[in-house]
Amino acid sequence: MKDIFWLVDKQVAGRSGPNKDAWDLAELKQAGFAAIASLNNGEGCDVDAMAELGLRHKVFNLPDNMPPKPQDLAICAEVLPQVLAFIRECESEQKAILLHCSSGINRTQMVMAYYLMENGAAPLHAVSQVRNACGLAFDAEGWDQFVYDVLYELQAASN
Repeated sequence: MKDIFWLVDKQVAGRSGPNKDAWDLAELKQAGFAAIASLNNGEGCDVDAMAELGLRHKVFNLPDNMPPKPQDLAICAEVLPQVLAFIRECESEQKAILLHCSSGINRTQMVMAYYLMENGAAPLHAVSQVRNACGLAFDAEGWDQFVYDVLYELQAASN
C-alpha cells in the first residue's frame, strides 16, 4: 500500500496522517489493519468512518515541536508507555495496527523505536532499525537527539 512502511510485517506499520496524505479507510481495512493509533490528537481522522468499518482507534497527544521543548521529554515519557500498551493489546488480539502522526516521520518513528527497545533492542539499534524501515526518521530540527533523550529516559525509568 502506498505510504505505508512496516516495522513488523503484518503487525505494526506507520504512515503519514490523513491530514497530510489522504487515506482510504476501506483499503486499510482490506490490507489487514484492525486498529489505528493517532499520535497527533487524531487530527484529520474520520472517527465515524473508522467505527463503521470496525477499526479500533485510539488517540494520543505527542508533541511535535521543532525543535522539541524541554517539557516535551516528560510528555513523551508519560504517553509512550500508553501507546505501547495499546500496541500490545492489538498484538494479543492479533490485530495489525497502523501508527500515524502528521508526517509519519518523528512521532510515529519515536513510538516505533520505543516499541523495538521494549522488545530488546538497544536505543541505538532501535533508532537504526526504524530509519531502515522508513528512511526519513527524525529529520525535523532537534529530533535526531530528542528521540535518544526520550528512549534513554524511558530505559532508565524501567530499570
